Amino acid sequence: MNQLASTLPANLARSNFYQLLDEVGTNLRRFAITHRGKMRAVLMPIEEVEGWEETLEIMSDKKLMSDIVQAKKDIKAGKVYTLKEVKKSLKLDED
Repeated sequence: MNQLASTLPANLARSNFYQLLDEVGTNLRRFAITHRGKMRAVLMPIEEVEGWEETLEIMSDKKLMSDIVQAKKDIKAGKVYTLKEVKKSLKLDED
């Protein structure tokens, strides 16, 4: 099996489609597919697509993003609790 380039024309992608699927699924590779010299599509692992979708969902939630920004400020200001302190506050066993 020959190594395919990361960017390839549609006709080459079509003739090597099953190899592309194998590379994407097994080796987590990503391929850009061109048509008439222009990038037209990307073939990537479904897990990567789901990760991007989750990131977009988080970033579109204004309240959540505000909470994240505030948490970063709190961490920088030293307003943090250790795991031990949290467990003690919640009266959880130290295991």
